[in-house]
Amino acid sequence: MTPLNSVLIVDDEPAVRDIMARWVSSLGLRPATAANADEALATMRTHHYDLAVIDVMMPGHDGLWLATELQRDHPHTAVVIATAYTALLDDDAQQRPVADFLIKPFQRERFALAVDRGRQWRQRAIEEVEWHARLATELQDRTAQVIATLGERATGGESEERALTALCLERAPEMAAHGERVARYARSLARELGVDDELGSALETAARLHDVGKIAMPEALLTKPSPFTAGEMAIMRRHVNVGAEILQSTHTLGAAASAVLASHEWFSGGGYPLRLAGSDIPLSSRIIAVVDAYDAMTQDRVYRVRLDSADAVAELLRCRRSQFDPDVVAGFLATIGRH
Repeated sequence: MTPLNSVLIVDDEPAVRDIMARWVSSLGLRPATAANADEALATMRTHHYDLAVIDVMMPGHDGLWLATELQRDHPHTAVVIATAYTALLDDDAQQRPVADFLIKPFQRERFALAVDRGRQWRQRAIEEVEWHARLATELQDRTAQVIATLGERATGGESEERALTALCLERAPEMAAHGERVARYARSLARELGVDDELGSALETAARLHDVGKIAMPEALLTKPSPFTAGEMAIMRRHVNVGAEILQSTHTLGAAASAVLASHEWFSGGGYPLRLAGSDIPLSSRIIAVVDAYDAMTQDRVYRVRLDSADAVAELLRCRRSQFDPDVVAGFLATIGRH
């Protein structure tokens, strides 16, 4: 198990700091103390601590603020929250990624348990960071492999689009089928919106290949039966960056890269990876976003059964202006209403 060697005690009461520091020493660990949140942050800039035991009610910034700062800037430091005010431990506080909560007054035995929980939390945090690093490295390697394989097939005389479509079909047949459906929806919607034929053809290609980055995703993510952690989700969301990278590596498909990159942006600005909003999102991407969501909702997935068309339409309407361009949603509803 990863060792826990040092503990920072943050409390505005000198007597409390002193007794907890003595407890830390009795556990064979190195103690340090700070009287407030700002002093604690200044200490953390020059010294690393494996665990921080933080009082909530302090002059200036409170302990919950400090916990948030530490979790962002020192993710390997476990945090234990200590307070006499149990009312402060509302649902929001309980959802914080901390190792334990200490309710004052507490005895040495309870403090020792909190330290042990901090050790376990830190072990898990370090393992998770290492896991995410391995996933990121695998994603990088698999992306390079896809680009190399695509180049080899194109050199052999196969068109780049056909070669890439074939790769998708080989590695993720369900995703390839999804791409074909999204491409058909996108072309019909483009005609409904009056998009010219040249742009419509490019849109169809981008729609067909909008998930191409997923063929480079680590198998552990693609086949994971349980929900993603926040770190795993961050890596999974990089499929749009990877898809754009793959397309930009080609001679003939680079024009589709920008549409693929922005295909998960939200009309309100809450999407990824660039947090574009409104008309700053390419029209092709706004079209793909709507038809991609509709097709995903109306197909069975491992984690849920499909929605019927009426429920999927209701969801598009609910999310217009936030996730989707309302004009694009209106055009899509007109399109499917005629079919």
